Amino acid sequence: MKHIRLTIALLIAANLLLAGYARAFIEPIRTVDNFFQNIGRSIQRTTRKITSEQPTRKQTNYQAHNKLVCTIQKASITPDNAAKGTQVTVTLQYVIRGAPPAGLKVTEKSILLADGKELTVLKDESTTKENGTWENTLTFTVPDSATPGKYTVRQELRTQKLSRSTLRSFTVL
Repeated sequence: MKHIRLTIALLIAANLLLAGYARAFIEPIRTVDNFFQNIGRSIQRTTRKITSEQPTRKQTNYQAHNKLVCTIQKASITPDNAAKGTQVTVTLQYVIRGAPPAGLKVTEKSILLADGKELTVLKDESTTKENGTWENTLTFTVPDSATPGKYTVRQELRTQKLSRSTLRSFTVL
């Protein structure tokens, strides 16, 4: 009988420990999951062509020599400091020259980082772009579940031959 009581007591203690252990790990997982769901629902993206460029003699030479140029002209993130519930806007402006007449496949990727670790991919799209200046705008709302601190958005551009990237940061208050 003593063994049965001891076994029952040990089982109850083990269940209580496991319940506490599970609660200690499940709650942070739920918080992180809520963070990703909230940020995912709030993402808005736009891409627009700012200027079309008629091929100049220099650009025609790029094409003749298969010289592709892809440069980042401007990258910004606003605001610098964002409270929970605030919208953050990330802008990337870039130029493509030397693309073939049918255009060039460009992959645009934006990744949210914290402490150098990838939290989530905000955008990952491939589209065909012609020569010209292009601007991407990505807006998202800082979720209520965000931990205060510094966050970074890495924006990447990839073509068949070139890769460019930029980092911009903001602080969640």
